[in-house]
Amino acid sequence: MKINLNNITKIYADEAILEACDLEVKLGDHIAIVGENGSGKSTLLKIIAGLENYQEGQRIVPKDIKVGYMNQQFPRFEGTAHAYVMDQFGELLELERRMQILEQGFATSDDLDLDLEKYERVTHQFEAQGGYQVGNDIQRIATGLAISNVLERDYNELSGGQKTRIELVKLLVSNVDVLCLDEPTNHLDYDGIQWLENYCKFLRKTLIIVSHDREFLNQVVAVIHDIEDGSIVTYHGNYDSFQIQKKERFARLVLDYEAQQKIIQKLKLAIRRYRQWGHESDNEDFFKRAKAIEKRLEKMEKLPKPEELERKLNLSFDLKNRSGKQVLVAQALDVGYTHPLGNPKNLNILWQERVALLGANGTGKSTLIKTIMGEIPALGGTLKIGESVSIGYLPQQHVFEDDNERILSFTQRSLSLSEFDARRMLAQFGFYQSDVYKPIRYLSGGEKVRIKLMEIMHRKHNLIVLDEPTNHLDIQSCEILEDVLMQYQGTLIVVSHDRYFLRRLNVKNIEI
Repeated sequence: MKINLNNITKIYADEAILEACDLEVKLGDHIAIVGENGSGKSTLLKIIAGLENYQEGQRIVPKDIKVGYMNQQFPRFEGTAHAYVMDQFGELLELERRMQILEQGFATSDDLDLDLEKYERVTHQFEAQGGYQVGNDIQRIATGLAISNVLERDYNELSGGQKTRIELVKLLVSNVDVLCLDEPTNHLDYDGIQWLENYCKFLRKTLIIVSHDREFLNQVVAVIHDIEDGSIVTYHGNYDSFQIQKKERFARLVLDYEAQQKIIQKLKLAIRRYRQWGHESDNEDFFKRAKAIEKRLEKMEKLPKPEELERKLNLSFDLKNRSGKQVLVAQALDVGYTHPLGNPKNLNILWQERVALLGANGTGKSTLIKTIMGEIPALGGTLKIGESVSIGYLPQQHVFEDDNERILSFTQRSLSLSEFDARRMLAQFGFYQSDVYKPIRYLSGGEKVRIKLMEIMHRKHNLIVLDEPTNHLDIQSCEILEDVLMQYQGTLIVVSHDRYFLRRLNVKNIEI
């Protein structure tokens, strides 16, 4: 059995996000939907789930197939997080309620044998429908996602990150056949991501995933639908295989385009020659031949010029000066706001090392970064920054003084550059022509990261500290960030759950 989308067109504000798209989902497949920010990934996922309207086309889902979607909008719910997850099992809850009523009546029953017989029938029905198993599954999945400690808390009091994980628990224990997951690894720590990865890898259900976590996609999916300019191109294999195939496809498109352009140029040359010969010899046959070639040229289906897969950033970084050999030393360092988070931290980071600080949520990774940057004081122990260390910092939240300022003006002002030099600097970081007049508030997460990196690199810092730099970036922006950092010759300290990012940067992992 299959789910099919036929000739789907989705229009937002007079612009076709998806145009005449066809997509086939074979039941049991593990699928990823990828594409640039704004390409329509989440929209397509919602269309598959039946939660988004479209202007043209047809969505065909077999009537006995249930499709579930991981909510990003959190409803109000009066009750515990556990009750919220169980709320989807109405029949089981009714059976459980009847069991509780019968249990409470045993002590005063006029006919205990009859009530025990009723209780046995209800409990048998409850067990047959998976009532006991659901409870076990909720606990097991919540434990894997490090959220079991909030199951008995009021749902409405949970943080956004906790609610996201509860939504994931709710979907994973549901009775649906197809699971649509939008950024499922957000708000998970390293262990939680690996647990979810292993769970999904062996799940015998259909998975359709939108995620920027490339390592997760590498391990979980075997089919990738890539959205390009409103159309869908399908590849078979994991993310690494997809990258290779996409480059090969691009190379073929370039060859086909160039071959056709040569044919077109030859035909145009032939047209000019036949016309010239016609004029020179006053021979109508030459004009007829030119006209025939023109018609052939008009009927030819022109191949579009393939756009570059990515604009390589033309960067080279010079450091103002190198630091001493010891860049940062921490001994028995306690970090936190009112009480220490995690264990005391011991670090000895040397010049040109690339270090990733790893640990579960709540162990103080981001707090340690803020302590290194002097934003909050240490609660105990010692922290020493080495000689001649100049630190560039890329925090999780990218704050600008004036979100209405245009990026050209910002670059001139913050880096003290002329308009010519500011434009040249912005072009190095992928901002061309009219891009430079964008107000900062309209920049995507990836564009803001590039602007912040531009600041850091221009000041030639010899230590760069990054706190979850790939959060909320699309895959293309992650790859641009990696390409920039791979050229950097100074010392790197990074907090990240993005295993693909860390692997490409070839970091040394330190558990804290």
